[in-house]
Amino acid sequence: MSKQEKLYGLLDTLRAGAEAAGTLALGTLGLACEGAEKAAEAVRLRYQAAQVGGQMDEKLMEAGEIVYGTHSGNLTESGELLEKLREIDDLKARLAELNETLGRKPESAVCPGCGGNVEEGDRFCRSCGEKLN
Repeated sequence: MSKQEKLYGLLDTLRAGAEAAGTLALGTLGLACEGAEKAAEAVRLRYQAAQVGGQMDEKLMEAGEIVYGTHSGNLTESGELLEKLREIDDLKARLAELNETLGRKPESAVCPGCGGNVEEGDRFCRSCGEKLN
């Protein structure tokens, strides 16, 4: 085998190695981009969840002000409060949807009597003994 043939063989080996390295680099880049897209989507969903949570807090405060106004003699129409409560229900549903998409577990149930944590399947509160629905 001549020196020129050896040189061409070596160059072919280098070319094949460069092509393999390029293919590997492109595959790695593709995986990195895919991971970055998933991370960006998760951040976007968390941001939306935080926004919805903030909106829900605002509506809860507005509903609380209406209830307190009624307590202090400033009567308001029940339709106004009912509308606020419906808005809160819609926001809660949207937040639950976002949390499920993010893989977050729903908040644990609480006893209506004492506010203690209630586990699934409980018929009575473990803290105060109140019957649960």
